Amino acid sequence: MEYIGSRVINASRVTIANILADIRRLPEWNPAILSVTAVDPVALIGKPYPIRAKLPGSPTITYEQVSKDYVVWRLDGLQAHETGAWKLVSVGEHKTEVTHAITHSGAIFRLLAGAFRTVPGLRLDRLQRRAEHGQERTRPRDLNDRPEVSG
Repeated sequence: MEYIGSRVINASRVTIANILADIRRLPEWNPAILSVTAVDPVALIGKPYPIRAKLPGSPTITYEQVSKDYVVWRLDGLQAHETGAWKLVSVGEHKTEVTHAITHSGAIFRLLAGAFRTVPGLRLDRLQRRAEHGQERTRPRDLNDRPEVSG
């Protein structure tokens, strides 16, 4: 099953990509993820991060791509797999059209087919609040910080 939502957010692509790639703060705006075990401030491509989620088993989330144009992750749990893709397109100065698509497979998601129709919109709501209210970075960059998405 695939579900898609889209909207214009008053923030740059880089700001939005940085929020999406901030692995440790993912549970703050994605309520399906209860916690993430990560020391990396920015998700490393290909590294599976253990999470607690509203899924059975010991799920992980693995980022497959992070750029100012596109962010993709894969969430894997017992009989439940989600690919989450975020396409970021500039539509003006500090305005970005964000399209979020989720694709589900596995027995758990087949059983719940249709229940996730509104999920992309709900995630976009939370992402929009975060991006537009300046909560991405609450302190100045430090020389010891990991690099963020640039562009």
